[in-house]
Amino acid sequence: MTRPVPLQQINAFDAAARHLSFSRAAREMNVQQPAISRQIAALEADLGTQLFVRSKPRLTLTEDGELLANAVGTGLDAIRQGLDTLRGRYNTATLKVSASIGFTSLYLLPRLAEFQATFPDIKLQVVTRDQNDDYDPNTCDIVILFGEEGGERTRDAMIFAETMAAICHPDLLQNGAPFDLETLAGQKLLHLSSVEHRGDWNRYFAHAGTVIPQPAPHDSFVSYMVYLRAIQNGLGIGIGWHQMMREYLANGTLVPACAHECRTSRGYFCCITDVGVDKPGALAFREWITRTDETACAGIGAVVGV
Repeated sequence: MTRPVPLQQINAFDAAARHLSFSRAAREMNVQQPAISRQIAALEADLGTQLFVRSKPRLTLTEDGELLANAVGTGLDAIRQGLDTLRGRYNTATLKVSASIGFTSLYLLPRLAEFQATFPDIKLQVVTRDQNDDYDPNTCDIVILFGEEGGERTRDAMIFAETMAAICHPDLLQNGAPFDLETLAGQKLLHLSSVEHRGDWNRYFAHAGTVIPQPAPHDSFVSYMVYLRAIQNGLGIGIGWHQMMREYLANGTLVPACAHECRTSRGYFCCITDVGVDKPGALAFREWITRTDETACAGIGAVVGV
């Protein structure tokens, strides 16, 4: 007779094994830490082996614990995939879109009213993923990615190519005129510390042969929205993407700090995941968001008449 699987114990073990912490596992499962400890102890008693070494500051999996963690991870992934497939099959009118906070706030949200008016039967759920290492974007139907052109993902379509421009608060300009490249390099430059963007200023100045020194800690930001707020408050000059800056440039709260713009081989892409591939709404969303927008093709200088 097949023994039933102790699902509560397995779920507790999976969370503890991923976090190597009973406390973090408890927070994930919305229970108290002793409840996790009891479930693990019961599982160990049932199996007749120790799964964790209770060490500080973090737990350590024993050899048996690692074996079980691999088996449980594989099994739960298969269960999640089956559930997601069924949800997608019978809930085709709802699309889950994963995107960064910056892209969502500056590009997607201002256009959502148009999408909803064009496709009133498609319900859109937008999930932002910044600084959430535990979140798996592949559980979504659509993932908005930033990266190089020519990727291997066959269901990708470019939303727009990257064109970097220097932007700042109007008060930072001398007599209201943008800096030339040489002068700009000597100004206080603000940086993004994410892997994708930590070299943006070096890319911007590449053709001029200028290499920017490493920024001071207080001039480097993890979140693009915090970075943008620092630029708006006049704390320094930053990098902007004209497709996402049009509102601020049009109302004059931000201005070009230099006439030079840098077109790269990178850009934002819309990718339909395995979860969303059978949803008609996913194709509609991709076609909508990648549709050529003439106003998005204009540079920052064109917006403000530089």
